[in-house]
Amino acid sequence: MQFPFTGRRLSSALLPVCLTLVSLFNSPSLFAQPSPSADVIPLTRMDSAISLDGFLNEAVWQSLPAYDGMRVINPDTLAPASMQTEARIFYNERGIYVGVMNYQDPDTLVARMSSRDQGVPRDGFVLSIDTSGDGLYGYYLRINLGGTFSDGTILPEKQISRDWDGPWDAVTQELDNGWSAEMFIPWGMMQLPQSGETRQIGLYMERMVAHLNETWSWPALPGTNPEYLSAFQKFSVAGINPRTQFTFYPYASATYNNISGESDTRVGADIYWRPNSNTQLSATLNPDFGTVESDDVVVNLSAFEVFFSEKRTFFLEGQDVFRATPRANGGPFGPTTVLNTRRIGAAPRFSTPAGVTVSATDRNAPADLLGAVKVTGSQGNWRYGTLVAAEDDMLIRGRAADGSRVGIQSTGRDFAVGRLLYEDTSGGGRRGIGWMGTRLDHPDREATVNAIDVAYFSADTRWVFDGQLLHSDVNGETGKGAFFDLNFRPERGVQHTFTGTFFDDKLEINDVGYVQRNDHMMLDYRLSVTQSGLEKYRSLTRSMNVINQWNTDGRPVRLGLFFGQNMTFHDNTSLNLNFRYFPPRVDDRLSRGNGTYKIPHRLAYDVSWQSDRSRPLSIRFGAGNGQEDLKRSNINYSIGLDWQPNDRFSTEFNVRYRDRESWLVHRGGDRMTAFRANEWSPQWNVNYFINSKQQFRLAVQWTGIKAHEDKFYRINQTDVTRLIRSAKPNVTPDDFTVSRMSFQARYRWEIAPLSDLFIVYTRGSNLPSDVGSEFQDLLFDAWSERISDTWVVKLRYRLGN
Repeated sequence: MQFPFTGRRLSSALLPVCLTLVSLFNSPSLFAQPSPSADVIPLTRMDSAISLDGFLNEAVWQSLPAYDGMRVINPDTLAPASMQTEARIFYNERGIYVGVMNYQDPDTLVARMSSRDQGVPRDGFVLSIDTSGDGLYGYYLRINLGGTFSDGTILPEKQISRDWDGPWDAVTQELDNGWSAEMFIPWGMMQLPQSGETRQIGLYMERMVAHLNETWSWPALPGTNPEYLSAFQKFSVAGINPRTQFTFYPYASATYNNISGESDTRVGADIYWRPNSNTQLSATLNPDFGTVESDDVVVNLSAFEVFFSEKRTFFLEGQDVFRATPRANGGPFGPTTVLNTRRIGAAPRFSTPAGVTVSATDRNAPADLLGAVKVTGSQGNWRYGTLVAAEDDMLIRGRAADGSRVGIQSTGRDFAVGRLLYEDTSGGGRRGIGWMGTRLDHPDREATVNAIDVAYFSADTRWVFDGQLLHSDVNGETGKGAFFDLNFRPERGVQHTFTGTFFDDKLEINDVGYVQRNDHMMLDYRLSVTQSGLEKYRSLTRSMNVINQWNTDGRPVRLGLFFGQNMTFHDNTSLNLNFRYFPPRVDDRLSRGNGTYKIPHRLAYDVSWQSDRSRPLSIRFGAGNGQEDLKRSNINYSIGLDWQPNDRFSTEFNVRYRDRESWLVHRGGDRMTAFRANEWSPQWNVNYFINSKQQFRLAVQWTGIKAHEDKFYRINQTDVTRLIRSAKPNVTPDDFTVSRMSFQARYRWEIAPLSDLFIVYTRGSNLPSDVGSEFQDLLFDAWSERISDTWVVKLRYRLGN
């Protein structure tokens, strides 16, 4: 197999389209540029030198105007903030500098270090930047007291993705009258539209005060308000035309397998080039997607695929342009997206010869990537993106019946993605229309998907509409689909949501994208009402959901009426109550194509309580009963403890127990077995920070299940009826156990922004069924009988201007 641009195998029709888009949208005279509005505030330009140490002792800070005026947005009382916040900002040709003084009683400060982007209650300050100036895209940058970061990208109106990491820097200091911070945000890390001498940007500031459990902001934009990105305060800056940016990320990694005794070393690089402020070209050569992060342990015996989020830096960079609708960020049954980059480099496609077995570890090992190239950019009201990637051919290890080794050849896949989007914000609101296409090439499978997305945000901010039309062609078989999400907010705190879907039974987007199921029709409704500043509650949220989902044969597959209430009290504790009623429906998926059967009506309820998370020790617990498909109990209990005695050390322990009386599992053909099952799922995380740049993390997660056969059923093959009770089909018990563990110990040293040294030890297990073992035996054996046991040392360093 050869690299996609010069090789024989990439026959995608998208590639010439991608290259045409790149050349077309780099023409600066093609589209007119918007001019700043009249209410734009000039931002101060200064060439002063700043020592980024968190102390606001340079003279430049005292010469600048201070921005405050913050109001309480969580809870959304919009009351004036109880303490002063002075933020001062200036810029030069390198970037934006921010100095902020957060006045506060030092005895109430909550400083906690964490991994980047981890949501931990503590004091913090956010600067969000709308670099488009028109509410089209932006960046979220949060510095937490203690010196750890959170950041991400923003799409209209408040689609915040923390998958992106930027090379900005900041430092905090605790003071006698509060805490201060200095931030530096380089222009070169952000996408900026082409502009003349003067351009406009939007700025938004937010402060988190942990001991009050409050969030303040300027401008005041609570979550119950539909406006966010488009309502940032507009500022003007002049003479900002960043020079060509070139960034080179070389890496070297070494892996040692403790089981096989084999070692492997790899050297490669990610390359990013900005020929101008609104275009970025990136490539990865001989990429190493070895694990320095671990996915959660998931035991999935359902008929639906589990979605795992992307963790690889190259695919996260510039990914926001490929998020065509808010559903790409997730939903109650997972996201719906044309592009799921976890498909690239996923387990390879191959056929296993008769009499040959392949272990689950080898079968699910990721494919080797030769490389990938991506181009993203904007021009006027247009944004675009392209992505091509190629996998290498691989030799899979198998074993014949006589025990001899067998090599199985797999052929790598080629991927191509194209994206084009037009957005208009003139006259208020937002209107957008876009196209997105994906292509997969493999000798056994060719899959093409085209999609058209439409977005509308009304000028009065009450109506928000997003929708997408889909068409797939897989080996000559075509399918179609469409969906929409409509939000109506008649007043602050009240939201009506209508969600509609139609996917025919031939629609296939999962070769490159993700959807939980096709053959699906849906029209759901949700009402949410939030109140704040009440006599008994800090905030109170009530919700009602009507679930109405059918297959294209006209049979209901998901029906429900849900009620929920979340109460946050003045002592910062919270109580959550939920009740759900499920009318009768059918199940057309669990049998894996072996028939459809009826399910009776069911009930479910749960309650959970959370203590004040700003305290050094916080506790949460929950309990509920969600009836199984045969109306028997599915009782679950959970408890969690968070302990953080100081800003450098934290530990979190969670455990869930489930007792299921009649758990249906497909056992082949038209056979179904109902099990009595017990499940334990503990999880323990420990973090210790030598300083804000050096972290040691330990994470262990285990899931153990013991299931005993109870009743046996068959599916009616001539009609859609309830399951038919049957006798035990054979003398061999259907009893089974599951024991899966994931353990990781990781040291990370952030040498410089986005430059890291990792030393990682990972251990995992997936034990075969052993019905004679007790839970403690399954737990201890999961540690000793490992299927993966590796050490990885990886150094990645950022070089460039």
